[in-house]
Amino acid sequence: MAYRSWTDVVDDPAARHLVVAHLVPKAVEEPAALLISLIVGLQPVGEFALLTRCEEAGPVTLCAFTHPDDAQALAAAVGAAAADGYAGWASHCAFTLDRTTAQGIADALEATPSPAPAPDLEPAYS
Repeated sequence: MAYRSWTDVVDDPAARHLVVAHLVPKAVEEPAALLISLIVGLQPVGEFALLTRCEEAGPVTLCAFTHPDDAQALAAAVGAAAADGYAGWASHCAFTLDRTTAQGIADALEATPSPAPAPDLEPAYS
């Protein structure tokens, strides 16, 4: 898994998978940071990128994935549903990132235990 720049991941949208977060103003202070934390916690197998922009209906954060399972994992975690308006992608769905959803993500991240540190290993010889 690797977080990449938008242009690195979205070189061929027809082979990429999109999850769109429709942002409710002031629902969360840093929506991209929250989504990146969630995606990293889901342990993606491929690369992903985020892009926040204003659309006619309001601000969105686009989450693009190189692997379909990664997009499906995020969609399942946030309750995303199939969406129109993003033709040209291999798959696309959307959800609304409101205060309740943001708090649910933050709570889930807080409840997730941090990985255990690697044990200190001593050499087998002295």
